[in-house]
Amino acid sequence: MITILAGGTGSVKLVRGMYRESENITIISNVADNFWHYGLYVCPDIDTIIYGLSNNLDKKKGWGVKRDSFNFLKYMATLGTEKWFNLGDKDLTTHVLRTQLLKEGRNLTEITKFFTEKYGLSVFVLPASDTHYESNIVTEGNKRIHLQEYWIKYQGSVPVCDIIYKDIEKARVTLPAQEALEESKLIIFAPGNPITSIGPIISIPGMKNLLKKLKNKIVMISPLISNKAVSGPCEVYMKAKNIPPNLRGLIDFYSEITSTMIFDQLDKSEIERKIKNDYPEIKFCYTDILMTNLRKESLLARYIISNF
Repeated sequence: MITILAGGTGSVKLVRGMYRESENITIISNVADNFWHYGLYVCPDIDTIIYGLSNNLDKKKGWGVKRDSFNFLKYMATLGTEKWFNLGDKDLTTHVLRTQLLKEGRNLTEITKFFTEKYGLSVFVLPASDTHYESNIVTEGNKRIHLQEYWIKYQGSVPVCDIIYKDIEKARVTLPAQEALEESKLIIFAPGNPITSIGPIISIPGMKNLLKKLKNKIVMISPLISNKAVSGPCEVYMKAKNIPPNLRGLIDFYSEITSTMIFDQLDKSEIERKIKNDYPEIKFCYTDILMTNLRKESLLARYIISNF
């Protein structure tokens, strides 16, 4: 079994490629993006993975259901309600059902299994935790804004002072997620944002110690090429956590819990000349990691499967 730690938009391409190339994968999904909206429980990263694997994702946007309509939001707007978070009509059914199942007493792991089965997926998508906690952006004056609100409502326009995982001390790794990690022959950190996609998973109490024990079978795929984020605000968030927003900062961030790191060919020269010798316990590998189409997603997946 291969287990992938994943966020949403920055991770789904690799997850999709691995799903096509391997018969036995498990995804441990970030849940710190989850939030309540219009009285509904929304899980952006879990949904992006499920939509992506079932060929329902709007690939142009990178989120939501393809060919969705937004009549619900239009009617909400006529009543003077804020509509900063784009809930499509088809997408809305997921959140309504999830909320109903939560109220019936099911946990998030059980509910996510329900959806993977409904979408006909032969894969386990496991929430990293069944406990709610969330990534908050800290702005000037110690104001805290949920990550989704910061990035979508405010368009990332407010200076970031810090990023915290609110209530993470209450979270626990689910037993299915822990067992998946322990039983896997290979664990992959998808090229999601290290602070807001992968970071909230590895920061759950007890998770880092578990990953240290499993270090020899952990492979990280870089979210950076030529010291720039492939997508999203990776550099901004790294800087907010006082992590140098470059290849060295990324390597140092993951160095305690990763034995192998895969970077783009474009970064081979810099890493081999300037960085590699400072991390003798890490194996550095290089290939084309820019997944611009389905073929390149599969090529990267095949590279990982055949080499590790």
